[in-house]
Amino acid sequence: MYRRFSPSQFGEEGLRHEVHVFLYRLRAAEPEYLLLQAAPLQEHVWRPVVGAVDWNEDLRQASLRQVRTEVGLSHAFDLIAPATGLVQDLGDLKLVQWPVGFQVPSPSVQPELHGPIMDWNWCPFQQALQILDASLHRQNLLQLHFQLAA
Repeated sequence: MYRRFSPSQFGEEGLRHEVHVFLYRLRAAEPEYLLLQAAPLQEHVWRPVVGAVDWNEDLRQASLRQVRTEVGLSHAFDLIAPATGLVQDLGDLKLVQWPVGFQVPSPSVQPELHGPIMDWNWCPFQQALQILDASLHRQNLLQLHFQLAA
C-alpha cells in the first residue's frame, strides 16, 4: 500500500518535499493520532511529525528517519501514504507535503520526545482535526484518515 518515490522523480529546483507523519494506533478499531506540541516559541501549535525529504531518500526512509529523530521510534507496524501530496506555493518555492501514516507496533507504545518538542497527545480523529494548527496538516490528516477507513 506504500508507494516509493525517489528524489530524482521530484523534478526541478525550487521544490521542497516534506513528510507529514501521523503516528496512529487503533483503539476499539478506531485510529488515534499522535500530535506533537512544538517548543515554547510555538507552544500553542500542534502538529504531526514533520521533516524534509533528503535528496538521497524516498518517502519511507524520510518518514522513518524523522519519526526516530522526534519521537524515538525506529520501526512501524505499517506505513501507508496516499498517492499524492499537497502542493503549497511559497513565493518562488513549491512545498510538497506528503502525508504518511505510521502505525505504531503496539497500542501501548509511548513516544520518547527529542529535540524541540514540549508535549504530545494521542487524539481521536475529530479532536485531532480540531487542534491541528495548519490547514494543510488538517487536509493531510483527512486524506490519511479516509484511506485508513477504506
